[in-house]
Amino acid sequence: MGHRDITYIRDFVLFRYDYKLQDGPDETNRFRLKLLYAFGPDSRFGASVSVPVMFETTPTASAFGSGDTEIVVGAILYRNPSFRTAITFQVTPQTSSENLLGGSTTTIKPAWGFSQVFSSRCQLTAAFYYEQSVHTVRGAPTKQFEPDLTFNFRVLRATWFVEYDSYYLFIPSQYAQTMKLGGSRTLGRDKQWVASAYYSVAINDPGTATQYHYNPGFDLTWYPFKNK
Repeated sequence: MGHRDITYIRDFVLFRYDYKLQDGPDETNRFRLKLLYAFGPDSRFGASVSVPVMFETTPTASAFGSGDTEIVVGAILYRNPSFRTAITFQVTPQTSSENLLGGSTTTIKPAWGFSQVFSSRCQLTAAFYYEQSVHTVRGAPTKQFEPDLTFNFRVLRATWFVEYDSYYLFIPSQYAQTMKLGGSRTLGRDKQWVASAYYSVAINDPGTATQYHYNPGFDLTWYPFKNK
């Protein structure tokens, strides 16, 4: 349930900022705080909440406030030193303070994922999400399948990653595809902080039309407990 690997369950506090440019043009600045708590035997279970604070501008309006809160629970199904697999279930209720800052629906998002370690310097993570609206207030309901593949490799004391994230939109039956490049590095004597930066772009026309043109961001993660 880490922010790039749903099979990694460990207590953390995540501070995240990103900027997103979409058709319109719509510009969104998001500051998000995510808390994850691991529990159960060998910390096999986890629960997290992500609370966004956003500023969005469009050609006709602008708004500042809170976006929709994301609540996730998950569990590791199996793990050994080189392989992990897990499931998660996410609920995103409509909690935004302004219509411009939130979605038009309440959604659920179950997922299954795995992580395969090939060596101390190379790892593949994958997650397969299905997102479905369960309550629609305005606009069209959401129904999409989202496969996400991330290749991580360690070079020069940092971890670099390439992430392919696609969205199969059942309506209008097309794939929106994006690609993210980034890197992260541990900080501090006890290595309890991890800083990450990334740049994501749409790589096909549906991706540009339905997701974003580009989306750079920065994450800072704090692991408060060294041995948990």
